[in-house]
Amino acid sequence: DYPERNDDEIVAASPGNDFVHIRVLPEHYQLPEHKRKNVTDPYASVRRLEHPVLLHTPRDIRSGIHAAEQTCPHALQAIEAMARADLKRLEWGTMSSAQPVLLVGPPGSGKSSVARFYYQTLGYEVMTMNVGAMADSLSLTGTHQTFGDAKPSVIVECMAMTGMANPCIILDEVDKPPKDGRHGSVQDALLPLFDMREAQTFRDFFLNVAVDTSHIRWVLTANDLSKVTEPLKSRCTIIHMNRPGTEHVPALALNILRQMERDRNLCAGWFTLDGVEMELLKQHFSGDMRVLRRMVELLGDHQVKH
Repeated sequence: DYPERNDDEIVAASPGNDFVHIRVLPEHYQLPEHKRKNVTDPYASVRRLEHPVLLHTPRDIRSGIHAAEQTCPHALQAIEAMARADLKRLEWGTMSSAQPVLLVGPPGSGKSSVARFYYQTLGYEVMTMNVGAMADSLSLTGTHQTFGDAKPSVIVECMAMTGMANPCIILDEVDKPPKDGRHGSVQDALLPLFDMREAQTFRDFFLNVAVDTSHIRWVLTANDLSKVTEPLKSRCTIIHMNRPGTEHVPALALNILRQMERDRNLCAGWFTLDGVEMELLKQHFSGDMRVLRRMVELLGDHQVKH
């Protein structure tokens, strides 16, 4: 079920408005004023939320979906699941909340990569967190100000840093954090964030105020579904991803090359792969995207040197 929106949000999120801004803190709420000189403002990382932030409304949605399908042909079901909320905007004319997507598959199958590519292609800001080593839930809930190193939650900080009410947050290895952390388990802390109505009034322990996190696009990754709690699974669309096959190598390898070009500020098409190089990649491909990336990067580095 999707939460009801007030009239202002419905009008603001219509397809004709590409730059919609909404408040995620209560109306007229201001964070405590910082008056102590030579002391870091504890609210500095989230002060941007005192003002309305962007509710991103993607343009050319179908073109973006097509680009993701062409680039990640082994992950069509994952793309379909992530695209549902964006496609509903085309059908209904308003932005809707998105059900969290849980991608389950073996290491190296490209789970977080496909999520990152899809959302970046549609213009969303993306933050990735590996929660596998997260000992407790404080990073997600914020720390009470009685703690010596108190700070807001990384979720609220992400919204402030990106200036976006609906960034994509990817949580990797959600099946691996301990379930008996000193300050609560990560999986339990996610439950109110994934309930669309509770998420509208998410209470950050540091800020001690309701924050509307219901617009966030969530993607979780896991290797072992049996280690994810039933309440968390019930709040997600679960997609099983297999490792890509040899037939997917050309599209995946070319995408890696394009990413290398962007990372190195090179023109698109600077790197190429000839038929011999592509056949070598196919012959040595084991289904692990990480290994494929290393092989493609080696070929690219060889081209730079020669």
